[in-house]
Amino acid sequence: MSVSRSLPILAALLLGACCNPPSAGSEASPPITEKRVDVVLPSRGEASVIASGIGRLEADNEAALAFTTGGVIASIDVDIGERVRVGQVLARLDSTVLDAAAREAGEQVAQAKRDVNRAEGLVARQLVAGQQLDNAKTGLEVAEARLRAARFGQRFGRVVAATDGAVLARLAEPGEVVAAGQPVLRISGDASGWVLPVTLADRDGLRVKPGASAEVRFDALPGVVLPAVVKHVAGEASATSGGIVIELAVAGQEVPLRSGLVGKARISMSSDGVGLRIPTSALLDAGTDGARVFVMEEDRARLRTVRLGEVHAESVTVLEGLSADDAVVVGGAAFLADGAPVVAESQR
Repeated sequence: MSVSRSLPILAALLLGACCNPPSAGSEASPPITEKRVDVVLPSRGEASVIASGIGRLEADNEAALAFTTGGVIASIDVDIGERVRVGQVLARLDSTVLDAAAREAGEQVAQAKRDVNRAEGLVARQLVAGQQLDNAKTGLEVAEARLRAARFGQRFGRVVAATDGAVLARLAEPGEVVAAGQPVLRISGDASGWVLPVTLADRDGLRVKPGASAEVRFDALPGVVLPAVVKHVAGEASATSGGIVIELAVAGQEVPLRSGLVGKARISMSSDGVGLRIPTSALLDAGTDGARVFVMEEDRARLRTVRLGEVHAESVTVLEGLSADDAVVVGGAAFLADGAPVVAESQR
């Protein structure tokens, strides 16, 4: 057949195809396929709640040292990291004002004694009333009290180490004017132990009891988990954060710890009831607000938010969000969407 004769036939075929659209049933939508999943029913068990917090490590006899009276710092004789001995003078105030106050108080005592002697002679000769002698004696007592206070200021116009240890921080420098009680040095005694103050949320702090077990980790010591125990629980919530401060006694004598290391603590707390345990593989994600799991409801996967208690490598304790009859998805959950059709392939 020649090309000239075949062209009209091809055109007719194409025109027929355009004029005859496919029927409505010729393109069927793809069928909805159900995802096959493994499910498990939660098991009951004693719930153990975990509280977590962060704190700065301290020696158990760490202290901030200050002058008992205000004044100008004359010298600070130690630096950060230096060892100190018990009784060693660490810092001094300028004694000019303190010495002058002591001399003034001494002169006032001498004058008050003369006033008493004079009043006694006048009363003996009945030249004045006995009340004047009483006033003179009161003035002497007041002057002697001022002298004792001035001498106390002289004696404690210096900071003395109360124990052997090391200097952690210098909080002031010579020439600065400090108030009475304002810390100038922070000293760590030769530690017999370590403590980690941690601020917990109020709901957790109310459930922590002294003696509860804990574990502490430090980023500076990867892979090291130190046992700890709750030593003290604050009697009131913090005015700034609203949290409750607890103090953990950390067992770390065999580890090279240093004051100031930031530690992450996990504290075990007994729950008021029992919880439900599910495999860890059922968790999609977890955070401070809880975790999410898929639950099979009427052949559909439903996303559920739960509150966790104790977490182990193989299982977790669920405190809220699940019932014992819920079928929790443990296999294939990562490939599901909320509301997706599912069929249980196996149930544990």
